[in-house]
Amino acid sequence: MREKSNQHQAPSYERPHYPSLYFNPRGFEYPYPPIPSDYIFVRPEVRAYPGGLFFYNASTGLGATAQLDAAGNYQYVSSITGFATGWTHITGTASGSLLFYNASTGLGATARLDNAGNYQYVSSITGFATGWTHIVSANQGSLLFYNASTGLGATARLDAAGNYQYVSSITGFATGWTHITGTASGSLLFYNASTGLGATARLDNAGNYQYVSPITGFATGWTHIVSANQGSLLFYNASTGLGATARLDAAGNYQYVSSITGFATGWTHITGTTSGGVLFYNASTGLGATARLDNAGNYQYVSSITGLATGWTHIAGL
Repeated sequence: MREKSNQHQAPSYERPHYPSLYFNPRGFEYPYPPIPSDYIFVRPEVRAYPGGLFFYNASTGLGATAQLDAAGNYQYVSSITGFATGWTHITGTASGSLLFYNASTGLGATARLDNAGNYQYVSSITGFATGWTHIVSANQGSLLFYNASTGLGATARLDAAGNYQYVSSITGFATGWTHITGTASGSLLFYNASTGLGATARLDNAGNYQYVSPITGFATGWTHIVSANQGSLLFYNASTGLGATARLDAAGNYQYVSSITGFATGWTHITGTTSGGVLFYNASTGLGATARLDNAGNYQYVSSITGLATGWTHIAGL
């Protein structure tokens, strides 16, 4: 039931104990990001570091950076002032770069984190369409844009220096995907939380999109699906505390690994990094925790974290 298809076909559905959809994720272009009303703080650059975390509050414009190493150990790095408010999407890449986007205005900007977790603003971008609902990174710096209402899509590239390049528009995506998750190995998982439908695809390092297959058997109701390490996936339901793990290899082949019980309910953010670390955060209480996913999709809890501020709206992992 894993029929391969060409890149103009549509994704479909499956589950890892609970995760899946069908239809192809594809659509139009528009990712030429426009100028941000932003004053992103600049810091010295070093090499990209897998394991960086970027925190942002869309209401206040406050920001911060931290690191999460391969063992799941968390370390705060610095606070950042001067961000514009209102960014709706912030996407981190495995190459160390960040894309900022405002879905209402079409404004955009790029930045990067060095290997010590220091933040550096790169540039504003003009020309983005408004209305993108999902922007995800796969491979080292390839980006997929998707509009869940229209089914339009597009791809772009964001290199390690934070330079943005549009690649192509994509047509034929189904509407209604609620989650799209990219992996550092280059694969993409599509999921519809209402129907349980799922599908896989991949983005190569040049930003070229290829549909792989539908997946059947996903449960409905997953609220979070995150990638960590090269292709490991963590599924979580914030209402029930149920969890599961799976693997998505570099060719876009999906494999369920295991279910997980015992999660607290109410985590608002779960962020994975390419180092394998996973951060859990509750924006209302400021509670946090760390874990790790190895390259085989095995989950291990590491520790709780105290002292996180409340109110972070975005946490991007690199």
